[in-house]
Amino acid sequence: MKFNPKEFFSKRHILNNIGLKIISVLVAIILWILVINITDPLQTRTFRNVPVRLVNTTVVGSNKTVRVLKHSDVVSEVVVRAPRSIIGQLGTSSDNIIATADFSNLSADNKTVPISFTTFKYSDRIDNIKSNNDKLLVEIEDKKTIQLPIQVTTSGSIASGYIKGKVSLGQNQVRVSGPESVVSLVKSASVDVQLTDFTENISTVSDIILFDVNGNIVPDDELTLSVESISVDVEILATKKVPIRYDTIGSPADGYALTGEIKCTPETVVIAGPTNNIASVTQIEIPATELNVTGQTDTLTAVLDIENYLPEGIRLVEDPNNNGKVQLSVYIEALHTNTYGIYLQNVKMQNLPEGFTAEWAEAEDNVEFTLEGLTQDFEKLQISSLNYRVDFIKHASDYAVSEYKPGTYQLDLILDLPAGITQKEKVRLKIHLDKKEGEGRAE
Repeated sequence: MKFNPKEFFSKRHILNNIGLKIISVLVAIILWILVINITDPLQTRTFRNVPVRLVNTTVVGSNKTVRVLKHSDVVSEVVVRAPRSIIGQLGTSSDNIIATADFSNLSADNKTVPISFTTFKYSDRIDNIKSNNDKLLVEIEDKKTIQLPIQVTTSGSIASGYIKGKVSLGQNQVRVSGPESVVSLVKSASVDVQLTDFTENISTVSDIILFDVNGNIVPDDELTLSVESISVDVEILATKKVPIRYDTIGSPADGYALTGEIKCTPETVVIAGPTNNIASVTQIEIPATELNVTGQTDTLTAVLDIENYLPEGIRLVEDPNNNGKVQLSVYIEALHTNTYGIYLQNVKMQNLPEGFTAEWAEAEDNVEFTLEGLTQDFEKLQISSLNYRVDFIKHASDYAVSEYKPGTYQLDLILDLPAGITQKEKVRLKIHLDKKEGEGRAE
């Protein structure tokens, strides 16, 4: 039988057994779907803790900041439904899921941004993606920027015999930017350096830490710092206790004398410096010119800055009991005079010229002499121990006597005086010399 297309596509032919034909088509479709599902069925996979990318945040304005609330920038659960083969290709890592919060779709009340989801690959084969959170919760705030000085703190116990010296920072200022409510909490910025057991200079890099008014740390995860860490150099200095040495120059006014007592407060100081420099320092010397007693009639007191007399490279260690000053008091008192008497018989004649005899030519046996000194020195004076004498050799030297001849001479009374006591005026004693018998007599 010959095929007749016109008859085959005629209305009568098409409507013939129409119900059976429709059922056949539906059965074919169902069979096709069943085959497809049997060979690559749909499956679901749950991805956890998917981070949300924030895009187009600039739409809020450069003078505003975005704060994410309640950790809504991490979606705890995302369920992907796709053919088994695609699910297998996606793996299990949340990195394969793209969660995006586009601020172009920011809600009218500026509080939420819808989160859209897709995958890095095979997105066109994904049946659907559902999540337990599809909104980013935000708070839009004014942006605030402050600038703070960077302070340095140290922790730990430095090695015994050493102290912290000069501290140098790579920079001393930091700018802090972020939400006004957070930046307003920040009151100070500092870095900390650990000093435990160090005996040499420290060079390190330390992170900047922000603090509130109560000294509590302000988290910086919502803040932007112009620099997050800086270099810090800490000088470590050796210490040493040394005495203060001093002297005077000049003489007090006539009738006055130094008592010999100089009071120094403090008597010692603790100095610090590099080990090599400090080793040679054994004392701190105050120049005598600082204690010029010329013409003084009373105690001379000088208050001096110790730092002015320290060798180069040496510094004074801070002492709560001392302000870096030394007070020196040079005691001066008026001289006193006392007059004493001695019998000539107690005065020795020394170095009598050979071949001569000598005898006192004084009218009276008692001779007076006057001594001058401080009260404290007179209190220690023992008159009986002064060793009274005259000396012919000393007389010849002092008065240019080349040769002794018979006659009368005036010799100085010599006394062995203790320190601080002087003879006010010379006492000259008359002595008559005569040749010994058999050696000629004086005319």
